[in-house]
Amino acid sequence: MAGKASKKQVQTNIKILNDLYKLSVPIVVLSLLRAFYSKSSGSTYVGTSTKWLLLNAPLLISIYVIELSGRPKVHRDPQTGSKKIIKEGLDLSQNDGLLQYLFDLIYLSLFGNIGKILFNTNKFYYVLFLCPVYLCFKLYGLKQQYFGSGSKKAASPVKEDTDNKDTKSKRQMKREKKGDNQVKYKYR
Repeated sequence: MAGKASKKQVQTNIKILNDLYKLSVPIVVLSLLRAFYSKSSGSTYVGTSTKWLLLNAPLLISIYVIELSGRPKVHRDPQTGSKKIIKEGLDLSQNDGLLQYLFDLIYLSLFGNIGKILFNTNKFYYVLFLCPVYLCFKLYGLKQQYFGSGSKKAASPVKEDTDNKDTKSKRQMKREKKGDNQVKYKYR
């Protein structure tokens, strides 16, 4: 049973990557075909392909990064046929962090590609501007968490003295009133 968790992670990573490719490859290919066959009369194939590549760069880069970091490396012994896990890859099923941001970027790019396929417009790619906005929102929250704001730090020492009186339990207040400040322990 040794390595059961890593074997399970390898299986889930392979399943997630396969599902990602099953979803993204047909949509990207159809979007590319739609871009080439519905180009305007004044544009060239080079201009159309450059525009398509620029709009799909976040998608392609995100898939590449997820593939590099999440694809497990398994070595198969040719004599015995047994498999040995060399690298299990990052856990792709986690719900936070950079990988989730990359998955969001992929899904938003696919949304833009579906808009290109169905309506032959690139305006659906504007939704990609939500990613940097969301990233700035998260970074601002992280900054506030670690550094805080200057006005709160100046007001907090005065508040701490009043909070200590309010947060004491009834038992603590009775002991202070009696003058019994020592905590007595009962040993067995």
